[in-house]
Amino acid sequence: MKVGNATLATPPPACACLPFVQALSFGDLDAATACFARDGCLITPDATAVHGREHVRPLLAQLVARRTEIKVELSNIVWAGEVILANERWRVRSGGGAAPQVEQTLNPTLVLRRIEAEWKLAIAAPWG
Repeated sequence: MKVGNATLATPPPACACLPFVQALSFGDLDAATACFARDGCLITPDATAVHGREHVRPLLAQLVARRTEIKVELSNIVWAGEVILANERWRVRSGGGAAPQVEQTLNPTLVLRRIEAEWKLAIAAPWG
């Protein structure tokens, strides 16, 4: 967006993590992994911080293997320049086939930053 001589960045998406949750829900590990910044961090359910896209990928592979599907029910974002702080509510369903199906509601806290015109996950704490 152009205002006078200044160019303003395009606003962030209303649902901050839509590409990520869609990729996981469709079982697309490559796309889900690409949603993280190279130095991104995923906080696991036991509060372990896993740093770096290459270390996050195996955890995402587990979610894909469990046939995890995520529906974003609510998304609140605060946008400041190149950073987004998002609090969302997800309805998560995993399992199926031989594995028992599990449903839960998560309230993730997410930090995204714009890298080369794309919003990437810098910190994802899906389990709070």
